[in-house]
Amino acid sequence: MTCPIKQEASWTSKLSSLILVLITLAGCATTQPQRDSGRIVMADQGGQVSEREAHLTVDMLAALSGSENLKRMVSDLSSLSDIPLYKNNGVDLLIDGPATYERMLEAIGEAQKYIYLETYTFADDRAGMIFAETLIEKSHQGVDVKVIYDSIGSMESREAFFKQLEENGVELVEFNSVNPVEGGNPLKFNHRDHRKLLVVDGTVAFTGGVNLSGTYTKQSSGKPKRDPVREGWRDTHVEIRGPAARGLETKFTDHWRALGREVEPHAVDGEMSKEGNSVVAILSAKGGDDEQSEIFAAYIDAVTVARERIWITQAYFAPDDRFMELLKQAAHRGVDVRLLVPGVSDSRLVLNASRSRYTELLKAGVRIYENPNDLLHAKTAVMDGVWSTVGSSNLDYRSFLHNDEINAFILGGDFGQKMEAQFEKDLESAREITLDQWRDRPFWQKVREKLSWTVEYWL
Repeated sequence: MTCPIKQEASWTSKLSSLILVLITLAGCATTQPQRDSGRIVMADQGGQVSEREAHLTVDMLAALSGSENLKRMVSDLSSLSDIPLYKNNGVDLLIDGPATYERMLEAIGEAQKYIYLETYTFADDRAGMIFAETLIEKSHQGVDVKVIYDSIGSMESREAFFKQLEENGVELVEFNSVNPVEGGNPLKFNHRDHRKLLVVDGTVAFTGGVNLSGTYTKQSSGKPKRDPVREGWRDTHVEIRGPAARGLETKFTDHWRALGREVEPHAVDGEMSKEGNSVVAILSAKGGDDEQSEIFAAYIDAVTVARERIWITQAYFAPDDRFMELLKQAAHRGVDVRLLVPGVSDSRLVLNASRSRYTELLKAGVRIYENPNDLLHAKTAVMDGVWSTVGSSNLDYRSFLHNDEINAFILGGDFGQKMEAQFEKDLESAREITLDQWRDRPFWQKVREKLSWTVEYWL
Protein backbone atom coordinates (compact mmCIF):
# COMPACT_ATOMS: atom_id res chain seq x y z
CA MET A 1 0.00 0.00 0.00
CA THR A 2 1.46 3.31 -1.01
CA CYS A 3 0.49 6.31 1.11
CA PRO A 4 1.81 9.48 -0.51
CA ILE A 5 1.56 12.65 1.58
CA LYS A 6 -0.54 15.15 -0.35
CA GLN A 7 0.77 18.65 -1.02
CA GLU A 8 -0.75 21.25 1.28
CA ALA A 9 -2.89 23.92 -0.34
CA SER A 10 -1.78 27.49 0.27
CA TRP A 11 -4.83 28.35 2.40
CA THR A 12 -4.43 25.41 4.78
CA SER A 13 -2.88 26.12 8.15
CA LYS A 14 0.26 24.49 9.53
CA LEU A 15 -1.89 22.72 12.07
CA SER A 16 -3.91 21.07 9.30
CA SER A 17 -0.66 20.02 7.68
CA LEU A 18 0.46 18.30 10.86
CA ILE A 19 -2.92 16.59 11.21
CA LEU A 20 -2.69 15.37 7.63
CA VAL A 21 0.75 13.85 8.19
CA LEU A 22 -0.49 12.03 11.29
CA ILE A 23 -3.57 10.74 9.45
CA THR A 24 -1.51 9.62 6.46
CA LEU A 25 0.98 7.75 8.60
CA ALA A 26 -1.84 6.15 10.56
CA GLY A 27 -3.59 5.20 7.34
CA CYS A 28 -0.46 3.41 6.21
CA ALA A 29 -0.62 1.11 9.22
CA THR A 30 -1.19 -2.49 8.25
CA THR A 31 -4.74 -3.74 8.49
CA GLN A 32 -3.87 -7.26 7.37
CA PRO A 33 -4.01 -9.92 10.11
CA GLN A 34 -1.77 -12.94 10.36
CA ARG A 35 -3.07 -15.67 8.07
CA ASP A 36 -3.27 -19.39 8.59
CA SER A 37 -3.13 -20.45 4.98
CA GLY A 38 -3.61 -23.96 3.72
CA ARG A 39 -6.41 -26.33 4.60
CA ILE A 40 -10.02 -25.33 5.16
CA VAL A 41 -11.09 -25.69 8.79
CA MET A 42 -14.83 -26.34 9.04
CA ALA A 43 -17.25 -27.44 11.73
CA ASP A 44 -20.84 -28.64 11.81
CA GLN A 45 -23.28 -29.32 14.63
CA GLY A 46 -21.15 -32.24 15.81
CA GLY A 47 -17.81 -30.39 15.84
CA GLN A 48 -14.91 -30.11 13.44
CA VAL A 49 -15.25 -32.13 10.24
CA SER A 50 -12.51 -33.78 8.21
CA GLU A 51 -10.66 -31.82 5.56
CA ARG A 52 -12.15 -34.10 2.92
CA GLU A 53 -15.69 -33.34 4.11
CA ALA A 54 -14.88 -29.62 4.23
CA HIS A 55 -13.77 -29.64 0.59
CA LEU A 56 -16.78 -31.72 -0.47
CA THR A 57 -19.04 -29.17 1.24
CA VAL A 58 -17.38 -26.31 -0.61
CA ASP A 59 -17.60 -28.19 -3.93
CA MET A 60 -21.32 -28.81 -3.38
CA LEU A 61 -21.93 -25.20 -2.38
CA ALA A 62 -20.11 -23.98 -5.49
CA ALA A 63 -22.12 -26.32 -7.70
CA LEU A 64 -25.45 -25.25 -6.18
CA SER A 65 -24.47 -21.60 -6.53
CA GLY A 66 -23.11 -21.99 -10.05
CA SER A 67 -19.92 -20.20 -8.99
CA GLU A 68 -16.46 -21.75 -9.08
CA ASN A 69 -15.23 -18.48 -7.66
CA LEU A 70 -16.88 -19.42 -4.38
CA LYS A 71 -14.08 -21.91 -3.68
CA ARG A 72 -11.49 -19.12 -3.67
CA MET A 73 -13.69 -16.98 -1.44
CA VAL A 74 -14.11 -19.81 1.07
CA SER A 75 -10.39 -20.49 1.17
CA ASP A 76 -9.61 -16.81 1.77
CA LEU A 77 -12.10 -16.58 4.67
CA SER A 78 -10.85 -19.80 6.24
CA SER A 79 -7.31 -18.41 6.40
CA LEU A 80 -8.35 -15.35 8.39
CA SER A 81 -10.08 -16.46 11.57
CA ASP A 82 -8.96 -18.44 14.59
CA ILE A 83 -12.38 -20.10 14.67
CA PRO A 84 -13.63 -22.39 11.87
CA LEU A 85 -16.12 -21.92 9.12
CA TYR A 86 -19.49 -23.38 10.09
CA LYS A 87 -21.73 -25.42 7.79
CA ASN A 88 -25.45 -26.33 7.99
CA ASN A 89 -26.72 -22.93 9.11
CA GLY A 90 -30.04 -21.28 8.49
CA VAL A 91 -29.65 -17.52 8.01
CA ASP A 92 -32.56 -15.07 7.90
CA LEU A 93 -32.22 -11.51 6.64
CA LEU A 94 -33.86 -9.01 9.01
CA ILE A 95 -34.66 -5.56 7.66
CA ASP A 96 -34.93 -2.60 10.07
CA GLY A 97 -35.52 -2.41 13.80
CA PRO A 98 -39.10 -3.70 14.22
CA ALA A 99 -38.45 -7.05 12.53
CA THR A 100 -35.11 -7.42 14.30
CA TYR A 101 -36.51 -6.59 17.74
CA GLU A 102 -39.39 -9.03 17.29
CA ARG A 103 -37.09 -11.95 16.52
CA MET A 104 -34.54 -11.04 19.19
CA LEU A 105 -37.16 -10.73 21.93
CA GLU A 106 -38.72 -14.01 20.81
CA ALA A 107 -35.35 -15.77 21.10
CA ILE A 108 -34.66 -14.20 24.51
CA GLY A 109 -38.08 -15.27 25.73
CA GLU A 110 -37.31 -18.89 24.76
CA ALA A 111 -33.91 -18.96 26.52
CA GLN A 112 -33.37 -21.90 28.87
CA LYS A 113 -29.71 -21.57 29.90
CA TYR A 114 -27.95 -18.37 28.88
CA ILE A 115 -28.22 -15.07 27.06
CA TYR A 116 -25.15 -13.16 25.88
CA LEU A 117 -25.83 -9.64 24.62
CA GLU A 118 -23.35 -7.06 23.34
CA THR A 119 -24.35 -3.65 21.99
CA TYR A 120 -22.96 -0.21 21.33
CA THR A 121 -26.12 1.60 22.44
CA PHE A 122 -28.36 0.32 25.22
CA ALA A 123 -30.83 3.17 25.61
CA ASP A 124 -33.06 3.64 28.64
CA ASP A 125 -36.00 4.66 26.46
CA ARG A 126 -39.06 2.51 25.82
CA ALA A 127 -37.28 0.20 23.37
CA GLY A 128 -34.36 -0.35 25.74
CA MET A 129 -36.72 -0.87 28.68
CA ILE A 130 -38.56 -3.66 26.86
CA PHE A 131 -35.26 -5.51 26.43
CA ALA A 132 -34.23 -4.77 30.02
CA GLU A 133 -37.50 -6.08 31.42
CA THR A 134 -37.26 -9.24 29.32
CA LEU A 135 -33.67 -9.87 30.42
CA ILE A 136 -34.62 -9.35 34.06
CA GLU A 137 -37.51 -11.80 33.72
CA LYS A 138 -35.18 -14.45 32.28
CA SER A 139 -32.63 -13.81 35.03
CA HIS A 140 -35.35 -14.42 37.63
CA GLN A 141 -36.02 -17.74 35.88
CA GLY A 142 -32.42 -18.79 36.50
CA VAL A 143 -31.07 -18.02 33.03
CA ASP A 144 -27.45 -16.76 32.97
CA VAL A 145 -27.66 -13.24 31.46
CA LYS A 146 -24.50 -11.34 30.52
CA VAL A 147 -24.42 -7.91 28.83
CA ILE A 148 -21.59 -5.76 27.44
CA TYR A 149 -22.49 -2.18 26.50
CA ASP A 150 -20.32 0.68 25.29
CA SER A 151 -19.72 3.60 27.63
CA ILE A 152 -19.93 6.31 24.96
CA GLY A 153 -22.65 4.65 22.90
CA SER A 154 -24.84 4.35 25.99
CA MET A 155 -23.79 7.54 27.74
CA GLU A 156 -27.27 9.09 27.61
CA SER A 157 -28.75 6.19 29.59
CA ARG A 158 -29.18 6.80 33.31
CA GLU A 159 -27.01 4.99 35.82
CA ALA A 160 -30.19 3.81 37.57
CA PHE A 161 -31.18 1.93 34.41
CA PHE A 162 -28.09 -0.28 34.55
CA LYS A 163 -28.22 -0.54 38.34
CA GLN A 164 -31.71 -2.02 38.07
CA LEU A 165 -30.40 -4.68 35.69
CA GLU A 166 -27.56 -5.59 38.04
CA GLU A 167 -29.80 -5.70 41.10
CA ASN A 168 -31.93 -8.25 39.26
CA GLY A 169 -29.11 -10.65 38.49
CA VAL A 170 -27.97 -9.43 35.07
CA GLU A 171 -24.17 -9.35 34.82
CA LEU A 172 -23.01 -6.11 33.17
CA VAL A 173 -19.73 -4.84 31.78
CA GLU A 174 -19.40 -1.22 30.71
CA PHE A 175 -16.84 -1.12 27.92
CA ASN A 176 -14.02 1.42 28.25
CA SER A 177 -15.54 3.99 30.59
CA VAL A 178 -14.11 7.47 30.08
CA ASN A 179 -15.17 8.63 33.54
CA PRO A 180 -12.00 9.01 35.67
CA VAL A 181 -14.11 8.86 38.82
CA GLU A 182 -15.03 5.29 37.88
CA GLY A 183 -11.47 4.39 36.91
CA GLY A 184 -11.92 5.23 33.25
CA ASN A 185 -9.25 6.74 31.03
CA PRO A 186 -10.47 9.75 29.00
CA LEU A 187 -7.37 9.50 26.80
CA LYS A 188 -8.68 6.19 25.42
CA PHE A 189 -12.09 7.54 24.47
CA ASN A 190 -11.56 6.69 20.79
CA HIS A 191 -11.52 2.91 21.39
CA ARG A 192 -15.17 1.87 21.31
CA ASP A 193 -17.13 -1.40 21.32
CA HIS A 194 -19.31 -1.02 18.24
CA ARG A 195 -20.33 -4.70 18.09
CA LYS A 196 -23.95 -5.80 18.13
CA LEU A 197 -24.57 -9.45 18.89
CA LEU A 198 -26.96 -11.68 20.78
CA VAL A 199 -26.47 -15.39 21.49
CA VAL A 200 -29.15 -17.55 23.11
CA ASP A 201 -28.37 -21.06 24.36
CA GLY A 202 -25.69 -21.51 21.70
CA THR A 203 -28.27 -22.36 19.06
CA VAL A 204 -29.50 -18.98 17.75
CA ALA A 205 -27.57 -15.75 17.34
CA PHE A 206 -28.01 -12.29 15.87
CA THR A 207 -25.64 -9.66 14.53
CA GLY A 208 -25.77 -6.60 12.30
CA GLY A 209 -26.16 -2.84 12.62
CA VAL A 210 -29.18 -2.48 14.92
CA ASN A 211 -28.66 -0.97 18.40
CA LEU A 212 -31.13 -1.09 21.29
CA SER A 213 -32.76 2.31 20.97
CA GLY A 214 -36.07 3.95 20.15
CA THR A 215 -34.45 5.16 16.94
CA TYR A 216 -35.16 1.73 15.49
CA THR A 217 -38.79 1.28 16.52
CA LYS A 218 -40.15 2.55 13.19
CA GLN A 219 -39.84 0.86 9.82
CA SER A 220 -38.03 2.66 7.01
CA SER A 221 -40.39 3.59 4.19
CA GLY A 222 -38.28 4.88 1.31
CA LYS A 223 -40.47 7.98 1.30
CA PRO A 224 -39.48 11.59 2.11
CA LYS A 225 -39.52 12.45 5.81
CA ARG A 226 -39.52 15.66 7.79
CA ASP A 227 -36.69 14.38 10.01
CA PRO A 228 -34.96 11.25 8.60
CA VAL A 229 -32.47 11.20 11.49
CA ARG A 230 -35.29 10.42 13.93
CA GLU A 231 -37.77 8.50 11.80
CA GLY A 232 -37.37 4.93 10.59
CA TRP A 233 -33.68 4.13 10.14
CA ARG A 234 -32.85 1.69 7.33
CA ASP A 235 -30.72 -1.06 8.88
CA THR A 236 -29.91 -4.75 8.45
CA HIS A 237 -29.45 -7.60 10.89
CA VAL A 238 -29.26 -11.39 10.53
CA GLU A 239 -30.60 -14.27 12.58
CA ILE A 240 -28.38 -17.34 12.47
CA ARG A 241 -29.57 -20.75 13.61
CA GLY A 242 -27.07 -23.56 13.65
CA PRO A 243 -23.41 -24.15 14.46
CA ALA A 244 -22.33 -20.59 13.56
CA ALA A 245 -24.18 -19.37 16.66
CA ARG A 246 -21.30 -20.94 18.56
CA GLY A 247 -18.87 -18.83 16.56
CA LEU A 248 -20.59 -15.66 17.76
CA GLU A 249 -20.65 -17.10 21.27
CA THR A 250 -16.90 -17.68 21.16
CA LYS A 251 -16.33 -14.05 20.14
CA PHE A 252 -18.48 -12.89 23.06
CA THR A 253 -16.89 -15.11 25.71
CA ASP A 254 -13.37 -14.23 24.52
CA HIS A 255 -14.28 -10.56 24.86
CA TRP A 256 -15.91 -11.11 28.27
CA ARG A 257 -12.74 -12.74 29.59
CA ALA A 258 -10.53 -10.04 28.04
CA LEU A 259 -12.54 -7.52 30.06
CA GLY A 260 -11.55 -9.33 33.24
CA ARG A 261 -14.70 -11.35 33.87
CA GLU A 262 -15.21 -15.08 34.21
CA VAL A 263 -17.58 -17.21 32.18
CA GLU A 264 -18.20 -20.92 32.56
CA PRO A 265 -18.85 -23.00 29.42
CA HIS A 266 -22.40 -24.27 29.04
CA ALA A 267 -23.07 -27.84 28.00
CA VAL A 268 -25.18 -28.43 24.91
CA ASP A 269 -28.01 -30.96 25.32
CA GLY A 270 -27.86 -33.41 22.44
CA GLU A 271 -26.67 -32.78 18.91
CA MET A 272 -27.78 -29.61 17.18
CA SER A 273 -29.95 -30.20 14.13
CA LYS A 274 -29.09 -29.10 10.62
CA GLU A 275 -30.75 -25.70 10.09
CA GLY A 276 -29.83 -24.89 6.48
CA ASN A 277 -27.16 -24.97 3.78
CA SER A 278 -25.28 -21.74 4.44
CA VAL A 279 -21.60 -21.76 5.36
CA VAL A 280 -20.84 -18.95 7.80
CA ALA A 281 -17.65 -17.32 9.06
CA ILE A 282 -17.58 -14.97 12.06
CA LEU A 283 -14.82 -12.35 11.80
CA SER A 284 -13.87 -9.49 14.08
CA ALA A 285 -11.79 -6.35 14.33
CA LYS A 286 -10.19 -5.15 17.56
CA GLY A 287 -9.74 -1.42 18.05
CA GLY A 288 -6.18 -0.24 18.47
CA ASP A 289 -4.76 -3.45 16.98
CA ASP A 290 -4.27 -2.94 13.25
CA GLU A 291 -3.07 -6.47 12.61
CA GLN A 292 -6.34 -8.01 13.79
CA SER A 293 -8.75 -6.48 11.27
CA GLU A 294 -10.06 -9.72 9.85
CA ILE A 295 -13.10 -7.93 8.46
CA PHE A 296 -11.13 -5.49 6.34
CA ALA A 297 -8.95 -8.32 5.04
CA ALA A 298 -12.05 -10.29 4.06
CA TYR A 299 -13.38 -7.32 2.10
CA ILE A 300 -10.02 -6.89 0.37
CA ASP A 301 -9.92 -10.56 -0.62
CA ALA A 302 -13.46 -10.60 -2.00
CA VAL A 303 -13.16 -7.36 -3.97
CA THR A 304 -9.89 -8.63 -5.46
CA VAL A 305 -11.38 -11.87 -6.79
CA ALA A 306 -14.97 -10.80 -7.62
CA ARG A 307 -15.80 -11.41 -11.26
CA GLU A 308 -19.38 -10.24 -11.77
CA ARG A 309 -20.88 -7.97 -9.10
CA ILE A 310 -19.78 -5.99 -6.06
CA TRP A 311 -22.80 -4.42 -4.39
CA ILE A 312 -22.04 -2.56 -1.17
CA THR A 313 -24.43 -0.81 1.23
CA GLN A 314 -22.59 1.39 3.70
CA ALA A 315 -23.69 3.85 6.36
CA TYR A 316 -20.24 5.42 6.69
CA PHE A 317 -18.14 4.96 3.57
CA ALA A 318 -14.67 6.47 3.94
CA PRO A 319 -12.13 3.71 3.17
CA ASP A 320 -8.40 4.05 2.66
CA ASP A 321 -6.56 4.45 -0.65
CA ARG A 322 -5.96 0.74 -1.08
CA PHE A 323 -9.63 -0.18 -0.93
CA MET A 324 -10.51 2.65 -3.27
CA GLU A 325 -7.96 1.42 -5.78
CA LEU A 326 -9.32 -2.13 -5.63
CA LEU A 327 -12.86 -0.93 -6.31
CA LYS A 328 -11.65 1.05 -9.32
CA GLN A 329 -9.66 -1.92 -10.60
CA ALA A 330 -12.74 -4.13 -10.30
CA ALA A 331 -14.80 -1.65 -12.32
CA HIS A 332 -12.05 -1.47 -14.96
CA ARG A 333 -12.08 -5.25 -15.39
CA GLY A 334 -15.82 -5.19 -16.06
CA VAL A 335 -17.25 -5.98 -12.61
CA ASP A 336 -20.58 -4.29 -11.86
CA VAL A 337 -19.55 -2.18 -8.84
CA ARG A 338 -22.32 -0.31 -7.05
CA LEU A 339 -22.36 1.64 -3.79
CA LEU A 340 -25.50 2.51 -1.86
CA VAL A 341 -24.71 5.22 0.70
CA PRO A 342 -26.69 7.77 2.74
CA GLY A 343 -28.04 10.97 1.29
CA VAL A 344 -28.74 12.14 4.84
CA SER A 345 -26.73 11.23 7.92
CA ASP A 346 -26.42 11.74 11.65
CA SER A 347 -22.82 12.78 10.92
CA ARG A 348 -22.33 15.58 8.39
CA LEU A 349 -18.54 15.13 8.60
CA VAL A 350 -18.74 11.46 7.61
CA LEU A 351 -21.18 12.29 4.82
CA ASN A 352 -18.71 14.80 3.38
CA ALA A 353 -15.82 12.37 3.80
CA SER A 354 -17.81 9.81 1.82
CA ARG A 355 -18.69 12.29 -0.91
CA SER A 356 -15.07 13.37 -1.26
CA ARG A 357 -14.48 9.96 -2.87
CA TYR A 358 -17.27 10.10 -5.45
CA THR A 359 -15.39 11.77 -8.31
CA GLU A 360 -12.60 9.24 -8.68
CA LEU A 361 -14.99 6.30 -8.26
CA LEU A 362 -17.43 7.67 -10.83
CA LYS A 363 -14.58 8.25 -13.29
CA ALA A 364 -13.61 4.59 -12.90
CA GLY A 365 -17.14 3.41 -13.71
CA VAL A 366 -18.38 2.70 -10.18
CA ARG A 367 -22.11 3.45 -9.86
CA ILE A 368 -23.11 5.40 -6.74
CA TYR A 369 -26.58 5.74 -5.25
CA GLU A 370 -27.72 7.85 -2.31
CA ASN A 371 -30.70 7.13 -0.09
CA PRO A 372 -32.27 10.60 0.40
CA ASN A 373 -35.26 9.59 2.50
CA ASP A 374 -34.26 7.18 5.28
CA LEU A 375 -31.16 7.38 7.41
CA LEU A 376 -29.15 4.47 6.01
CA HIS A 377 -27.32 2.67 8.82
CA ALA A 378 -26.79 -0.79 7.26
CA LYS A 379 -23.32 -2.25 6.80
CA THR A 380 -23.62 -5.01 4.20
CA ALA A 381 -22.19 -6.28 0.95
CA VAL A 382 -22.89 -9.03 -1.57
CA MET A 383 -20.41 -10.11 -4.23
CA ASP A 384 -21.03 -12.39 -7.21
CA GLY A 385 -24.31 -13.39 -5.56
CA VAL A 386 -22.52 -15.92 -3.31
CA TRP A 387 -20.39 -13.94 -0.81
CA SER A 388 -22.34 -11.81 1.66
CA THR A 389 -21.59 -9.95 4.85
CA VAL A 390 -23.79 -8.32 7.48
CA GLY A 391 -22.41 -6.82 10.64
CA SER A 392 -21.44 -3.79 12.68
CA SER A 393 -18.42 -2.68 10.70
CA ASN A 394 -18.44 0.33 8.42
CA LEU A 395 -15.90 0.88 5.66
CA ASP A 396 -14.03 3.70 7.36
CA TYR A 397 -10.98 4.35 9.51
CA ARG A 398 -12.97 4.22 12.75
CA SER A 399 -14.26 0.70 12.17
CA PHE A 400 -10.93 -0.76 11.12
CA LEU A 401 -8.58 1.08 13.48
CA HIS A 402 -10.50 2.30 16.53
CA ASN A 403 -13.58 0.14 17.12
CA ASP A 404 -14.21 -3.42 18.18
CA GLU A 405 -16.42 -4.80 15.37
CA ILE A 406 -18.00 -8.08 14.33
CA ASN A 407 -19.43 -9.34 11.02
CA ALA A 408 -21.02 -12.53 9.80
CA PHE A 409 -19.88 -13.69 6.36
CA ILE A 410 -22.40 -15.95 4.65
CA LEU A 411 -21.37 -18.10 1.69
CA GLY A 412 -23.89 -19.54 -0.71
CA GLY A 413 -26.32 -18.57 -3.44
CA ASP A 414 -29.54 -18.85 -1.40
CA PHE A 415 -28.67 -16.07 1.01
CA GLY A 416 -26.80 -14.15 -1.70
CA GLN A 417 -30.01 -13.96 -3.75
CA LYS A 418 -31.86 -12.48 -0.75
CA MET A 419 -29.13 -9.88 -0.34
CA GLU A 420 -29.21 -8.91 -4.01
CA ALA A 421 -33.01 -8.69 -3.99
CA GLN A 422 -32.90 -6.35 -1.00
CA PHE A 423 -30.19 -4.24 -2.62
CA GLU A 424 -32.30 -3.83 -5.75
CA LYS A 425 -35.32 -2.96 -3.62
CA ASP A 426 -33.30 -0.29 -1.80
CA LEU A 427 -32.23 1.20 -5.12
CA GLU A 428 -35.87 1.83 -6.00
CA SER A 429 -36.01 4.70 -3.50
CA ALA A 430 -32.41 5.87 -4.07
CA ARG A 431 -31.08 8.43 -6.53
CA GLU A 432 -28.12 7.65 -8.76
CA ILE A 433 -25.26 10.14 -8.77
CA THR A 434 -23.80 10.71 -12.24
CA LEU A 435 -20.38 12.19 -12.96
CA ASP A 436 -21.76 15.19 -14.89
CA GLN A 437 -24.22 15.93 -12.11
CA TRP A 438 -21.56 15.59 -9.43
CA ARG A 439 -19.19 17.96 -11.17
CA ASP A 440 -21.88 20.66 -11.03
CA ARG A 441 -22.36 20.52 -7.26
CA PRO A 442 -21.99 23.82 -5.34
CA PHE A 443 -18.54 25.22 -4.63
CA TRP A 444 -19.00 25.16 -0.85
CA GLN A 445 -19.92 21.48 -0.99
CA LYS A 446 -16.56 20.83 -2.65
CA VAL A 447 -14.81 22.82 0.09
CA ARG A 448 -16.52 20.81 2.83
CA GLU A 449 -15.42 17.59 1.14
CA LYS A 450 -11.82 18.79 0.90
CA LEU A 451 -11.79 19.67 4.58
CA SER A 452 -13.29 16.36 5.69
CA TRP A 453 -10.10 14.36 5.15
CA THR A 454 -8.32 16.38 7.87
CA VAL A 455 -10.47 14.71 10.53
CA GLU A 456 -11.81 11.52 8.93
CA TYR A 457 -9.25 9.34 10.77
CA TRP A 458 -11.10 10.12 14.05
CA LEU A 459 -14.69 10.19 12.78
